[in-house]
Amino acid sequence: MIHLDFSIVYQIILFVVLWVILDKLMFQPYLHLLAERDRKTTGAQHDSSDLEHEGARLKAQYEEKIAQAQAAGYAAKDVIVQEGRQQREKILSQARDEAVGTLARARNDVASALEQERRLAAAEVSNVAGAMVAKVLGRTVG
Repeated sequence: MIHLDFSIVYQIILFVVLWVILDKLMFQPYLHLLAERDRKTTGAQHDSSDLEHEGARLKAQYEEKIAQAQAAGYAAKDVIVQEGRQQREKILSQARDEAVGTLARARNDVASALEQERRLAAAEVSNVAGAMVAKVLGRTVG
């Protein structure tokens, strides 16, 4: 059987004192350290999650701005191409007008030269005809 004597009281008192000392020196600091580690880990996870969300938001914003810049670039390109086409049409129209004017002037020059040559030929015909008649008849026809 168990004998309860006065030494058991000493053991209980010693256990309680040891418990209080160890609680102050080891258990509380260790529990505090575990709580701090958990807080930092959880905080780091939250920070990491926040940073991932922020990164995703910034990436989406970046991609949106890139898409807007590309759209603006395509629009500017289309404007430049359209202006180039208009300029080409203007230059072609001017060249056609100039070609038509040059052709008309050339036709007028040819027509006037032809008319002048016809007049000269008509005058020459009568001189040649008179000379031929004079040679054939042997006399000058007046």
